[in-house]
Amino acid sequence: MADPEESAPKTARVVSSAPREKMVPLEFEVEFDGKTWTEVRIRRVSGKEVEDYMEALGRGERPMPPMFDFPLEIYEAMDDDDRLAIDEAVIPFLPRRLKAAAEQSPPAAGLTSDS
Repeated sequence: MADPEESAPKTARVVSSAPREKMVPLEFEVEFDGKTWTEVRIRRVSGKEVEDYMEALGRGERPMPPMFDFPLEIYEAMDDDDRLAIDEAVIPFLPRRLKAAAEQSPPAAGLTSDS
């Protein structure tokens, strides 16, 4: 009989001691689906997540940026001051390829801007 640990899929993960996420408090709480959001999590993303995000953008989709670990509905409903705070807080967590693009357009434009 096979050992369950031997047949379990192997998973690679980043083990760096550098911070990979941050909780950002909301000045103006948001209620969604029976939950009140007082803070949201932003995080670094994997190369695969960036690849999938860029492919979706290339298809003309407007996906939620993967470094925002909360529903799109929360981002769309939140006060603009909170959106600006999140857009600014995420900059240190962006991979270089996304950071260059974000620095070319000011955070006031938003990472999921309609324009």
